Parts: sequence; C-alpha cells; structure tokens
Amino acid sequence: MAVILTNIGVPPGTSQVLFGGIIESACILILLLLWVNKKNIEKLSNRSVTKLSILHGSLFLVFFSVYLLLYGTCVLSIPYSGDLLFPVWKNGELAEGLSMYGSKLKLVEAWGRDDVYKVIQSSSNTSLQLTIIIFLFSYLSIFIALTLGFGIAGINIAGKDDSVTTK
Repeated sequence: MAVILTNIGVPPGTSQVLFGGIIESACILILLLLWVNKKNIEKLSNRSVTKLSILHGSLFLVFFSVYLLLYGTCVLSIPYSGDLLFPVWKNGELAEGLSMYGSKLKLVEAWGRDDVYKVIQSSSNTSLQLTIIIFLFSYLSIFIALTLGFGIAGINIAGKDDSVTTK
C-alpha cells in the first residue's frame, strides 16, 4: 500500500497503482502458498530456516542493487520539472540526439524536457515498454524475496510456538 500511496521507487511516467497492485497481489499469493505448505515449513530445522532466510535476504540485496542501478541509469531528475524515464535501449532520433550531445542532461538542456519526452515516446516506445517491464520485475523481485524470507521464518517460528503451547 505504501507504493500506491507514496509513489516511492516507481519510475516516472508509470502507474504507481499498477506497481503497487502487482506487488500486493504477488506477495499475497506467496503468503498463501507458504500457508498452504505450512506443515512442511514447520518441519524445517532451524538451520534450514536460517539458510533460507539468509538466501532470501541476499536475493533482496541483489534485486535492490539491480533496481537502484537501473533507476540511476534510466531516470533523469530534472530540477523544477518532472523526471524523465529513458529506455535501456535507445533507438532512432533519441539515439542520434544522445550521441550528438553526449549525455541525457545535455540533450534535455538543448531540446527541452517536453521535446525529449516526445522523442522518447515516438522513437523508442517499444524499448520504453520493455524498460518498464524490467523495472516492474526487478521491483517485484525485491518484495518477493522479502516476503519469502520473512514468511518462511514466521511460519516456522509460529509452528514451533504452537507445538510447545499445545504439549
């Protein structure tokens, strides 16, 4: 819900509701799958749960790093204006403009933010859509890794607490 309400981490020009809704749905599905397999998770040893939690924590760090790298590479923050999302693969007029001016910021300074936005939409639209998909999958992977790590540990601990209190 925080993604939907705050737009945190969502690339400019994309839907915070889409990103937030997909994350909510995927994480709820993960939690339901974990709950369905609760008996098997409760049987795991502390060592196995620790290894799985460390694995998922490490995956979280990897996916978070990938997302930050992707965000830093593709999103240009423009003072006093809206940020721009550049595609990973530049095509046509956008590629020509970037090679002519040497950087995204210099291109925006020369052409203006709105004109660069129009060029991105017209000459690199497919690349832009693929970039948004990559953003979505890497963003989603961050939350899935956390949900799995916390979910497995939580179900395992809760199962062991239940067996202690019922005996």
